[in-house]
Amino acid sequence: MLLEFYAQYVKDLDFLDSRIDIMGGYSWQHYHRKGSNRDYRISKLDEEGNPQVITIGDYVNNNYLVSFFGRLNYSIADKYLFTFTLRNDGSSRFSSDNRWGLFPAAAFAWRANNEGFLSEVKALSDLKVRLGWGITGQQDINQGDYPYLGSYQYAVGEQTNQMLGYNPDGTPNWVSVIRPLAYNPDIKWEETTTYNLGIDYGFLANRISGSVDLYYRKTKDLINAATKTAAGTNFNQYVVANIGSLENRGAEVSINAIPVLTKDWQWDIGTNFAYNKNKILKLTFGDNTNSERRDGIKIQKVGYATDMFYVYQQVYDETGYPIEGAYVDQNNDGVRNDEDFMIYKRATPDWTLGLNTKLTWKSWDLSMAGHGSLGNYNYNNVAASNASTATGSVFQNTFMYNRPKDALYTRYTTTQSNSSYYIQNASFFRIDNITLGWSFRTQTRLPFRGRIYGSVQNPVTFTRYKGMDPEISGGIDNNFYPRPLTMLLGFNLTF
Repeated sequence: MLLEFYAQYVKDLDFLDSRIDIMGGYSWQHYHRKGSNRDYRISKLDEEGNPQVITIGDYVNNNYLVSFFGRLNYSIADKYLFTFTLRNDGSSRFSSDNRWGLFPAAAFAWRANNEGFLSEVKALSDLKVRLGWGITGQQDINQGDYPYLGSYQYAVGEQTNQMLGYNPDGTPNWVSVIRPLAYNPDIKWEETTTYNLGIDYGFLANRISGSVDLYYRKTKDLINAATKTAAGTNFNQYVVANIGSLENRGAEVSINAIPVLTKDWQWDIGTNFAYNKNKILKLTFGDNTNSERRDGIKIQKVGYATDMFYVYQQVYDETGYPIEGAYVDQNNDGVRNDEDFMIYKRATPDWTLGLNTKLTWKSWDLSMAGHGSLGNYNYNNVAASNASTATGSVFQNTFMYNRPKDALYTRYTTTQSNSSYYIQNASFFRIDNITLGWSFRTQTRLPFRGRIYGSVQNPVTFTRYKGMDPEISGGIDNNFYPRPLTMLLGFNLTF
């Protein structure tokens, strides 16, 4: 449920040939969710002969987000542009002491092409320099809607209840229990401060245009849903808390061009690419510069990027094949243990890029769009979990188990899931769509106009990744549904 309204006031001023634009508003959002879930044990029946209920997962939850916001735009001679914004956001996910967050922002832009000394530069059609600063808030917790409140859970099923002897008929006497859940009354808004320097440009009547942006972003009070607590201080070993800080710095560039423009021909092409480098600044309540947290095959550690992999360094033979069970002894103590793990590669890319182009000739048009990334790695868990080629692994219960082709390369007899071999380069470029179309106008015999087209989606991906698909969220290649190749023939008619 959403309710929003705003008011705006605009006025041209004689003073410095300026213009003022003031806006203020209010937003009210209510998210309401309900659902039901039942788990049954079909091998056991209850007294009525139905499958026995193990858990009941009925739930009803909701949360509110209320915002007051305002913006002031002030321009001088359409050359110097100032913007100030302020938001006051309140979330029901935080206690009354931390519910509201105040988030200001300010920006300045200089439309340089409107200056007199550039007005005679005919090739220049647009030039704007931008400076920006602002703070934004984040309240998505992913651990319930009221993590600041102490609550209790009613247990259902044998596995979570307490048995108090037996009934007269000999059946167990199960007593339902109510257990307290973890909570944190100090949880509050996560805040991100961003500094931005940008340039918008255009040349030759905007036949060439685009933008360049440089940014620095620092996030503090990260909402971490798996923060370890001291024993005896809460009802769970992990609670949601504002722990840690993170910085991102990078650049974004976009270029759009029309290389060909004649009566019959037009060629449009656009590209964008971005570079980002992040680093974890803090992970614990204190200032421990060596703090870290392992999450399966990945690790989060102060001083490193997020989502780094944590593996043994694989040893290879003279022909380049991995040697089963052979790893580098990082501390030279002759024992393989946790001290020999190394931080190796990361799941997030250094570069992301996109490309789109369209070629038009008379009534025909051909377009293509694609995207990709560079510098990102995946953990090929499909290959790592199914690497064993031992007879007992391939032949089980009188039938054969599938194995990925990679198992013929490694020739492992046992799985080596912590090997750096399975951290594989997942850089790629994917062509998302190719479309060919023909448009026709209204004629004597055709009292309508329209377009006939054919398109193919996901036709090809260029990559060296050994798994099924390099584009995996989080960098763990496991339960992944393959992207289909889709072909479409269609037409549009307008009467």
